[in-house]
This record gives sequence, C-alpha cells and structure tokens, in this order.
Amino acid sequence: MSVPYLITFTPYSRFYFGTLQSFGEGFYAVSSMFPTQTTILGALRATILDQHNLLDLKLRKPKDGKDAEVSELTGTSKMIDLADTDDNFGKIEKISPVFLVRQEPDSDCVEDFLFPMPADVIYEYLKYDKDEDGDPKVKQLKLLDFPDKKIEDVKVYSRNEDNNAIFSHDKRIKDNTADYLGGIEFWDSYSKCKSPKDTLKYHPSYQTKKIFISDSQPGIAREKRTTKDGHYYTKNDFRLASNYSFGVIVHFSEDNVIQKDDIILGGEKSLFCLTPKPVNNKTYIYKDHPVIKRFLGEKDFGDFDGSEEKTFTKNKLVAFSPFIANDANFKGLKFALINEMYSFRSIGEKQKSDSFSAIPYGSVLFADGTLKLNGDSLKIPSKIGYNFFISF
Repeated sequence: MSVPYLITFTPYSRFYFGTLQSFGEGFYAVSSMFPTQTTILGALRATILDQHNLLDLKLRKPKDGKDAEVSELTGTSKMIDLADTDDNFGKIEKISPVFLVRQEPDSDCVEDFLFPMPADVIYEYLKYDKDEDGDPKVKQLKLLDFPDKKIEDVKVYSRNEDNNAIFSHDKRIKDNTADYLGGIEFWDSYSKCKSPKDTLKYHPSYQTKKIFISDSQPGIAREKRTTKDGHYYTKNDFRLASNYSFGVIVHFSEDNVIQKDDIILGGEKSLFCLTPKPVNNKTYIYKDHPVIKRFLGEKDFGDFDGSEEKTFTKNKLVAFSPFIANDANFKGLKFALINEMYSFRSIGEKQKSDSFSAIPYGSVLFADGTLKLNGDSLKIPSKIGYNFFISF
C-alpha cells in the first residue's frame, strides 16, 4: 500500500520555467507559471539520490557503479521520452498534477489548494469601474454561455505532426478564460453549477496577477553554454505572493523516502525549498476538496486518461494537467474548449521529453456516450501527473 505525501516547492525568490512558448516577438522571454510534471519528477529523483549520496552533482546524473542502489530508490526508467515503456520510478509510485498551496510559513495547516480555471469560466465585469491596476473591475465569475456544437472524430492532440487541423475543431469564443485560481470553495460551487445563471464562488485575492507577481530582468542568449555578445533580451520571471508554494501529491512505496531540502528547478536553476509532509486525509482540506481528494487514491488516475474507453452522459471533463498521447484521436467527443496547444519541439537531433503536442490544463471536453482514444495511450504520462481529467 502506497503512502501519500504533500510535497511543496517554495521559491526563495524569482523563478523561471522555460516552455515552448517562452520566446515571443521582440526578444522577450516569458516564464511558464507552473513547472511541468517532468520537471517535478526529475527534481524528486535527483533529490532522493542526492540525499543518499548517489548523485553526481556536476553531471546531475546517478553515480557510476551504483546501479542497484539507484534502481531501488528511483527506478530503472531513463525518461528519454514520454513514450518510453519503462515506467519504473522506484519508490515513487505516482505523482499528481501540479497545483498551488496556500499555507502560513512554518505552519502545518494547509489553508487551501488552488488550480487554474476551466476554459468555460469567464469574468463578468462591472461597467465603467477599474481596479487598482487600471484594469476592468471584476464583478464575479460565471459559466460561459454558448450553444452546443457537435463535431465528429475530433483530433485534439498528436505527436510529431502539424497542428493546424486541430484548431478548426476548437470552440472559438471571444470571452477569455478567467485569469483566476480556484480554491476549495470555487471547485465546490463549480461542481454544482449547471447554468450561466448559477453562482460561482469568487475571492478577489485569488486573481492570478495577485499570486504570480511579474518580475522582469535582462537576459543574454547562449550557444553551446557560451554567452553571445550583443544578444540580449527581456526575461519575464515570476515570484509567488507570500504564503504560496507549488505542490504535488506523491505516492511513495514507504514513509520517509525524501527529506526537506533546498533544490533547483528549471533550466534557469531557480532555488526552491522542498518540504514533504504525510497527508492526513481525514482533515477537511483533503477529504472535502473536490479536486485534491481525487489525488489521494493510489489507483485513481482521473475519470479519463485514454487507457480505456469510458461512457459518459452529458458530462464535461476538465483537464487538471496537459493531456498527452501518441498520434491519436478522441472518438465520441461532442465538442471541446481549448485555449491553446503545445507544439512539437526538438533540440538538435534529440527529442526532449516534452516534444509532444497536447491539450493544456484547463481544457474542457464535452462527452455524451462512449469516449475512447483511437491510437496508442502511453504508460508514463498518467503515472507522473499528466492526462488527469475530472468529470463534472
């Protein structure tokens, strides 16, 4: 029986997570707000090995001649690609999608768990009023009001091929998804909300801009680990507001696999404090949070991860992490709300582990009948927190 732990990652200062969309026009690089699931997995494995003196700190890989000890702790998977068939991560049995944790410093009591909005939730604004930043003042959250639209054989992600056909199947809307992070009260109201006239719980302090604080600084391009003279750009980092950290629920095969430690995350080597804490699933915030409680079962991989067909009756499925698979189609999907797509990436001749096209977290799929994946599902993504849909 596995043991669930809450692992938090608290940044000491600004942080930067590179993504496929990092560089925009005009030499401007923007950090992703959340670390990827593969980043979290890599950090956990490296920290466990380091704490057992099995990590070559210079090369950031296991020490030579220690294969047996390394395999026991962090498994045999090389994680060259998400399509790898070896999903043995040693004492790490399962990782949840990444979320935000609100918690007072040095307190054992978690106050809330936060997630980005589903694509069918938008802001309603007060006419003519502005907030302290000069932006339109938010009145409340509401469900998007749109007519049903049936589409056949929707291709919502693929690997190593053009995405143009995907976008023609998106539900194109003029209202942007609310830039907001929902806690336990929001998700409880969302689970009961059936109409745009129903009320969704809203806290102004949970607006994304009040939690992710933008922090720009100059950067310089590098080639083969050497800086290039004159190749400057603006790098948009983030800081988290006080009392916030990133978090995941990790199922370990036993207690005390990992200890509190200072670690680095991301290609820019941002410094974080990793803190493990056993989950007490009898406490309110765990047992009653509509999303978090789904991460606590060792065999719960969401309501649809592509591994087998499922039957739904007028359900909507919300993605709490990017959905990734090999070249495949959804069959039985009524329609979808998808804000953007991840694109294929390769570096040199070698594919990175995130070189897949995928639908992002927050996407909403509407299913009525049998939903299945025509194509190959992958073993690793679901195990490390990708492909987690919850039905509402």
